[in-house]
Amino acid sequence: MIKPSPDFQRVAATLKREEPDRVPLGEFLIDPPVKEAFLGRHVGNSLTRADNYDVAADVEFWYRAGYDYMHLAPNYLGLFTGGWNVQEGEYSLYDDAPVQKAWMEEHRSVIRTKDDVESYPWPDPNEVDLSDLVQAANLLPEGMKLTSGTWGIFETTRALLGFEGAAYALYDQPGLVESVLERMGDFLFRLFLRVLELPGLGALWFADDLSSVDTYFVNPNWYRRHLFPWMKRYNEAAAAKGLPVIYHCDGTMWDVLPDVVECGFAAIQPVEPKAMDIVEVKRQYGRHLCLIGNIDLGGSLTMGTPEQVKAEVHRRISELAQGGGYMVGSSNSITSYVPLENYKALIEAVFRWGWYPVVA
Repeated sequence: MIKPSPDFQRVAATLKREEPDRVPLGEFLIDPPVKEAFLGRHVGNSLTRADNYDVAADVEFWYRAGYDYMHLAPNYLGLFTGGWNVQEGEYSLYDDAPVQKAWMEEHRSVIRTKDDVESYPWPDPNEVDLSDLVQAANLLPEGMKLTSGTWGIFETTRALLGFEGAAYALYDQPGLVESVLERMGDFLFRLFLRVLELPGLGALWFADDLSSVDTYFVNPNWYRRHLFPWMKRYNEAAAAKGLPVIYHCDGTMWDVLPDVVECGFAAIQPVEPKAMDIVEVKRQYGRHLCLIGNIDLGGSLTMGTPEQVKAEVHRRISELAQGGGYMVGSSNSITSYVPLENYKALIEAVFRWGWYPVVA
């Protein structure tokens, strides 16, 4: 389909809002069935490390799909007992086997009171096994680098409190949510510092959803008091290593984009099209932030034809890539309901129209 030519420098230049030789592909998550259908062999689940996860096969997928990096996060979500659900559901387009999904708890609270905060078996970040990340870094083809990072402090806090429990606690038990968030921030930041020491690292990701399509889960001022200071620490620690940090956040971000810039993030992903006009985001914040994603998971990528996907990618490259600062990817992740031919069309379009100088 394409001839891979990995060079992480094109990602590094794009994250600095500079023009490399070609617009890079940028993706945060790709579901196992997509990887396996693309590659024609077993890969397994990189999120849960279940189903005999094969690091070497995962490396091969990222290479053959045309990426300049491989993304792999530490496997620690299972340490937070009760805060996450993992089960099979949602049949994929690729076979009749159900897809294993992990998602945060919304209703049941693992932590309900401040006493629960003290009695909860908080894990030790030093005990998280990073050996598969080291293995991945050592297996990367020449030109590729590893990206890693952690899931979000706020969303993992919500998982332990239950989304509903967290919302009620903000009013009924002042200080409870903040107490859990501080414990979670301490764990994740200490783990992040370990990740920063990994070999072959090119960039970091921080993933914390703050909003839905049209509103925020809590008042943005609460984020400014309690969450954004942690984000700033992440970026300061990464900057000391000369590494950029990409922020994954679904939904609307308009009210917090100045804060994201102030925290020091190099890029945002996925710029959800139902929530924000990416052309306007580029106009207002293109000097400060690289933009990644936006190819519509609720449109051409899932329900369109390969030609429609190519047309959308071509349009976004024409609108956004001049001057650098744009990486092509989905508006969330490549899910198991994205047809393989549409995913391949996205990649092919980048290799066809993504070369600089880009013609608008």
